[in-house]
Amino acid sequence: MGKSIFELYPWLTKENSTIFKVIDSGEPLINQFQFIKIDDKVTVSSINSAFPLINGKGIIGAIEISTNISPEKDSPKKKKMYLNYSAKYNFDNFITGNSQMKAAIENMKKISKNDSTILIYGETGTGKEIIAHSIHNCSNRASKPFVTQNCAAIPSTLIESILFGSVKGSFTGSENRAGLFEIANGGTIYLDEINSMPQSMQSKLLRTIENRAIRRVGDNKEINIDVRIISSTNEKLSKLVKSNKFRQDLFYRISVVSMEIFPLRERKEDIELLCQHFIKHFNHIFNKNVKDLESDVKFLFMEYDWPGNVRELKNCLESAFNLVEGEYIKASHIPEYILYSNTNKNNLISSDNKPLSQLVDEYEKNILIKTIKMKKYNIVQTAKALGIPRQTLYYKLKKYNILDKIRA
Repeated sequence: MGKSIFELYPWLTKENSTIFKVIDSGEPLINQFQFIKIDDKVTVSSINSAFPLINGKGIIGAIEISTNISPEKDSPKKKKMYLNYSAKYNFDNFITGNSQMKAAIENMKKISKNDSTILIYGETGTGKEIIAHSIHNCSNRASKPFVTQNCAAIPSTLIESILFGSVKGSFTGSENRAGLFEIANGGTIYLDEINSMPQSMQSKLLRTIENRAIRRVGDNKEINIDVRIISSTNEKLSKLVKSNKFRQDLFYRISVVSMEIFPLRERKEDIELLCQHFIKHFNHIFNKNVKDLESDVKFLFMEYDWPGNVRELKNCLESAFNLVEGEYIKASHIPEYILYSNTNKNNLISSDNKPLSQLVDEYEKNILIKTIKMKKYNIVQTAKALGIPRQTLYYKLKKYNILDKIRA
């Protein structure tokens, strides 16, 4: 047709498209609920399973199997699939060496067995969704549906019908359709970015929690539900409550238990663990045999603030895998916006009219000088801090004439 998919479906974005999520993550998404607004009158709901297409060079695309759902007309087989939502992560998938995060996860394992509401707070890219999936899989509801919805991805005019369902004729283009709370009955619903929920909807969600029942849009009867609610936010709800942007009573109801996921800049001991995990992951996807990062890259990563957190680190390494040919990722493989970021600019030499190889050498020399001074010129401790053998350290010190200065 010669048109972009975003022209055909204006409401579709990279954030709510299962196809683009799979291309970004390299991992399949199975039985995901999605809705597409065809025009002002028609909205189609579907169950989608998307799979990445991978060859020797990496991810080249994705394929999606989509099934339109209309509960009243579906066959029993399709209805069964309609309810076949499942969580795909466990607590082991949350990689951390941080003692506070480890303790928080151990607490979550205990809390998972109960039905209390849970609120997860963390910046974008910290791993909130992994924790939500893990709580469900560790709970007594693990065999029941796990339904997810990003509250920021639904237009305010549709959020009530998406969450609670609708009856035919209740609004233009409406059909008899179950909402996400009905689909999640007996299991768990995960409301991501609940801080984006309109205030008009907050009161209806509060009523649902209190009455343990929902009412489809346009219907006059209530449907009892048994659903555990897990919510997450990238803003502190307590601040939104103070500014009257979030209902205080709802805040109390959805945060019986709270968990904060620290940003990566506050748990930098996790960077090396995460790098090893992603190197293994991308070795499989790109069919390469990368072993590690070079010492200067490790230093750079420790200096950088990672505003995009774990997701940014993963994307950074994927970018590097597109360039690396040997066994080690070098500074020249790292995206320039990280190499020349404000947090790393003090470690860099002016790049005016200099080739990349010279810049990398100057950067490495700068790191060596800083590290050996920090370790009070102790060769063993310096080599250990840089993650390189002593022989390699001696070679680099000699290469940059640092060794002679130490001996002098």
